[in-house]
Amino acid sequence: MSVKVQPNDKQDFKPFDIEMIEITWKKRCELNDMMIESTNGGNNPAFSFWGNLVLQFTKLSEEELNKFSTDEIVAISQTIFEVANSKKK
Repeated sequence: MSVKVQPNDKQDFKPFDIEMIEITWKKRCELNDMMIESTNGGNNPAFSFWGNLVLQFTKLSEEELNKFSTDEIVAISQTIFEVANSKKK
């Protein structure tokens, strides 16, 4: 599934497309569990959380991911959450 990654107001990059894996119920649960676990105690997730999330839920390799900026990696992760948790048709 191809999805468009858009920058937010504080990010400066051009929109781009990525290929996500199919988000089944099981994958959606894993994704949300990862987020809850990473923010336990009110802390912001570590950078490795965002990178690992992208590797797990997209078709990007580590080599491909390494070419993206930190802002782009965080935006990809946010896009994954939005797509996985959007209302299904």
